[in-house]
Amino acid sequence: MSTAVPGTLLPHTVTLVRPAVSTDAYGSDEYDYGEAATRTSIRAWLQQDRRQAVAGVADEGRAPQDQRWLMVTNHPDVRALDRVEWTGPTGAMTFETDGPPEPSYTPRGLHHTEVGLRIITG
Repeated sequence: MSTAVPGTLLPHTVTLVRPAVSTDAYGSDEYDYGEAATRTSIRAWLQQDRRQAVAGVADEGRAPQDQRWLMVTNHPDVRALDRVEWTGPTGAMTFETDGPPEPSYTPRGLHHTEVGLRIITG
């Protein structure tokens, strides 16, 4: 008996983007999410947990939305600097992790991983 989330409950295919890391002239890490990044296709459940207008900027001629999402996956290797690319019902979206991923365990071991996401495009 598997302790992971059944595949039928993970209907979304997303791309996990692991950035390539280099060092700039000052010794700081630089993260590249473009061609040099590693992309892995994984199964997941994505859901929007919160959507609200950001107060105080509507008078500047824009109406940004603060969106928080949750991703549940059986993939054990999701890291804090990873991004997630997904084409949902409204089109292509890119998310960044919002805090560290949270592995969920049972007495048998790792069951699944929950990842808070913040939308950055879409």
